[in-house]
Amino acid sequence: MPRSVPHNRIQIKERRENTLALLTKGMKGYEIVKELGVDASTVSRDIQYLISQSHNYLNTLAKETLPFMYQTSIEGIRNVLKECWSIYALDNHNNDKDLSRFHKLAALKLAKECNEALFKLTAEGPSVMYVRLLEERLARIETKQINR
Repeated sequence: MPRSVPHNRIQIKERRENTLALLTKGMKGYEIVKELGVDASTVSRDIQYLISQSHNYLNTLAKETLPFMYQTSIEGIRNVLKECWSIYALDNHNNDKDLSRFHKLAALKLAKECNEALFKLTAEGPSVMYVRLLEERLARIETKQINR
């Protein structure tokens, strides 16, 4: 028999957190109903709320964090590239007896992969940001039309 539905915000927040935790463990809605002892409609509303929160989180992430993530990723890749070329340039006859031809080839391979990743980030970054901008404009237009 389902327990009474909590009505204060703290209880609702806790129930939603529990619902999310159970969803991440692969439980289905009907299993969550049994586990939490609440009505199926409550679990359904909580899941819809969590989905909505996820959309908001991803939109915020894309809008505010994505440019920074692109920048830090590009800088990180550049640092790896510098290290790759340092390894490749080492003179294994005089300075480093442990450096083999294999190490140099591995450094070149990593440098190639870094360049590919840089190209991909550079090529896709502006497109992703432009699509995001278009989505925001569309949302504003739709809001204006609804408010008319």
